[in-house]
This record gives sequence, C-alpha cells and structure tokens, in this order.
Amino acid sequence: MPEQDHTSGTDNETDTNTVVQFPERAQDGSKPYALIIGINGAIGQALAKTYQDSHQIVGIARDIHNADHNFTLVQSDYAEQHLPELFETLYGISPEYELIINCIGLLHNAFIGPEKQIKQITERSLTHYFHVNSILPALLIKHLHPLLPKKSRSVFAHLSAMVGSIKDNKMGGWYGYRASKAALNMLVKTASIELARTHPQCIVLALHPGTTRSKLSAPFTRNRSADKLYTPELTAKRLGRIIDSVGTEDSGQFFHWSGSKLEW
Repeated sequence: MPEQDHTSGTDNETDTNTVVQFPERAQDGSKPYALIIGINGAIGQALAKTYQDSHQIVGIARDIHNADHNFTLVQSDYAEQHLPELFETLYGISPEYELIINCIGLLHNAFIGPEKQIKQITERSLTHYFHVNSILPALLIKHLHPLLPKKSRSVFAHLSAMVGSIKDNKMGGWYGYRASKAALNMLVKTASIELARTHPQCIVLALHPGTTRSKLSAPFTRNRSADKLYTPELTAKRLGRIIDSVGTEDSGQFFHWSGSKLEW
C-alpha cells in the first residue's frame, strides 16, 4: 500500500490563495528551478531536501506557515479558478522549471477511507478520491506545463500507486483509491503524447513510491514488516534516481520505486 502526501481537495479551505514566502537565505541563482507540489507532506519535504543542492526549490502547499523556510513557498488552495493565478505567481518567480513533481494525493481523511467491500462505496467518497487523485493532477498539468522548457530536458512526475495497476489487482477492495489512481495513470500517458509535440524533451511520469512512513500511512502499516516500510528520505532518494535517469523514450510510463516499469 503506497502512501502519499495529502490534500483534502476542497475549494474553500483558505481565504488566501497565492501567498509567496521567500527563503531566509538567498538561493544560488545559477541553479535550475524545481517545483514540488505538496511540499508539506512527508514525501514532498524529502524530495525538496533531496534536490536542494542541485536546484532552486519552489514548493506549493495549502498552508505554508509550518513549511521549511529554506525554500521559496507558495500557498494555494488548488481551486480551479485560482490555478491561472498560481501559474502567474510561479512564472514571476521563474519562467522555467526543469522539474515539477506532483506529490499531492488522498488515501484517507476524517471522512473517508479505503473501502473493503463494494457496499461501502458512496458517491461522496468516489467523487472526493477522483477530485484529488485524478482531476486535480490533470488541471495542474493543464495550467503548469507552460512552465516547462521547450528546448531542454524536463520532467513532470506524479506520485501514483501500484494499486492503480489494473493488471496487478489481485486482492480487490480500495475501489475509490484504485480507480482514481488508474485514472491518473491514463491522464499521465495521454498528456505525455501531447507534450511530446510541444515540449519534445519533456518526460511525463507516474511513480509508485512504495509504502512510506508518515502520519497518513500509520493506520495501514501496523502489521507491516519494517523492511517493507520506507522512510521518506529513502523514498525520495529512490524516486530521484528514476527522475534523473529517464529519457524521452520513458515518457508516459509507470515506474516502480525500484526502477522497473509497471504494467497498467
């Protein structure tokens, strides 16, 4: 069971949209920019630290007050009507980002959780899963892909989940989460085809991070062996190896944290 950084997916959780907070220390202007969407989550934080030596980090979060002040932070509610403004804010920081990683995702919150049986499915839960795990990533690709360079290598990566693989589904259950991640995988594949025409060196990826230790994964990992539960730092290192090594021939693919390609 993979665990990801979480956003609730509602449109009106904050009255403030794009608030920008700059780092306490000046960043190296010679470094390329990397954008971490969902920087407040366990994996997002770890990825930012993984790339901070090689990139100028910009992070997006719903609430930036408790985020790492070593990075440029942008607060956004992710509402569709505010995404053009988010783009303009990010463009004002840098017109190009060679790396964008979408770490937001929903497994459970106070109101919904993975369904064990079909009788537990509700319209509310399915809608919420699809909004956060499928619709929002599609909107982020739509509004933020112009930030990717057109004439040099770039990566737009999304944290997916192996339980979103239809071929790998042997156990059933987790209807909303599985289906919304399968939809994300299709969106990644389809976007990769279009972006290959406009951004020929862009690599669009779906990544399975593995079960990562965090507050969100805790309810589902009590009986999981330690060798199958990974620290955020290890997960970020593994994902970074994939991101840094893939080529344009890998665009639109679904990768396991080990570096192997997963079937849809």
